[in-house]
Amino acid sequence: MNNVFVYCEIEGTTVMEVSQELLTKGRKLADELGVQLHAVVAGTGIKGKVEDQILPYGVDKLFVFDGDGLFPYTSAPHTDILVNLFKQEKPQICLMGATVIGRDLGPRVSSSLTSGLTADCTQLEIGPYTDNKTGKTYENLLYQIRPAFGGNIVATIVNPDHRPQMATVRSGVMKKAVYEGKAAGEVVYPAVNEYVSPEAYVVKVLDHHVEQA
Repeated sequence: MNNVFVYCEIEGTTVMEVSQELLTKGRKLADELGVQLHAVVAGTGIKGKVEDQILPYGVDKLFVFDGDGLFPYTSAPHTDILVNLFKQEKPQICLMGATVIGRDLGPRVSSSLTSGLTADCTQLEIGPYTDNKTGKTYENLLYQIRPAFGGNIVATIVNPDHRPQMATVRSGVMKKAVYEGKAAGEVVYPAVNEYVSPEAYVVKVLDHHVEQA
């Protein structure tokens, strides 16, 4: 409850660097809030192959969803996983990469949960916010900072009332670093069929090819 979550994107059994960067930032945010850092990863044949790429970044609990039809990525199964997991775990923050997948998945999850989402953040910080209309002060909100109006100004966006506070960040914006403190490092392997409906697999990827930049 109220923990920080990072969605870890993968290519086959390789965790993307942007996810490791966000794990590093997520650990700092979790430490500042006094909560745990959780991570979630979904794919096919990933059990035992992704844990060592995620846990060293200070993850207290890793949810590994391993099942047929979860790789290559399609929208519906991954949306089902995050929506149902977040209903169960009730995180206060969720971070994901501003990639092709993140830009597809993030809005679907935030819409389903009626929470907010800020895209392409360049900074993430924790701080208070006072609503000038009501006079109410909120503590420990996620400052979602990003360029606006063509980069002419920098906007700080907050989401006082809805959870999780969601943000996407481009690769290379944050710096990744192995966590030097102690984290719980728990790994769980939930049953995929308890989170994903059979109808979610109606779309199938017939061919998957990734060209190196």
